[in-house]
Amino acid sequence: MKKIYSCLIILTFFASCTNDENSRQDIIPASKNKGIGSSDILPAYSSNPYDNAGRICDEIFDAYYDGTSRPTNVQAVIAEVEDIANSSTLFMNISGSYQPLSEERIQYLSNRTSEDIVSIIGASSLSATANTNYSNFLISFSALYDSEPDAFKIYISVVNYEETILTNGLLTANDKRIILTSTSVLRYTAYRAKKKPKKNTDPDWLISVTHAFGTEEGAEENMAKAIVEGLVTGIVSNK
Repeated sequence: MKKIYSCLIILTFFASCTNDENSRQDIIPASKNKGIGSSDILPAYSSNPYDNAGRICDEIFDAYYDGTSRPTNVQAVIAEVEDIANSSTLFMNISGSYQPLSEERIQYLSNRTSEDIVSIIGASSLSATANTNYSNFLISFSALYDSEPDAFKIYISVVNYEETILTNGLLTANDKRIILTSTSVLRYTAYRAKKKPKKNTDPDWLISVTHAFGTEEGAEENMAKAIVEGLVTGIVSNK
């Protein structure tokens, strides 16, 4: 009888694990979830039309931290990241009229904190409605990121927000482009920073709103600028 009881406990445990995994898979976009049952398909979100921003940023991040060159000053970081970006086929496909970054602006943004969210986003080209919307998201996201260790929950929090942007009839097409480009980069970067276990090559990478500031500002021009400015700001703020 004891053996039967023990077997029931084990079966119940595995059923619980299966249900938990299924619940996670239900949340992951179907187009990214065909026949795959692990979280290595994350942090993509195919419903975001600007999802390539995060994917390309992640590729450049990998190349930067896998290399032997780790510059220590802002100008050298900009040059290194732009160099890597220009060697990426994916980046060159969207580079368009990319303009080089300002060393002074990167230094300024990298020294900002969550207390500057309203003033930094307030100075953007977003409409008044989008300005308030995105500022509120960054404030809540910063608090969640600081308290939540689970990479999947961080991913879901961004995806849920992106869904509200996609269906928001009060935002302009330009508002949506800027915000969704920014959240794509934020989603990939935040997921990488929280994902466990880290690869041996990963740095002690920390996310802060400075990444979001750089990405949003760059996104006002184009996707290429959003990728590079967000990543460079993040690297400099992590030094």
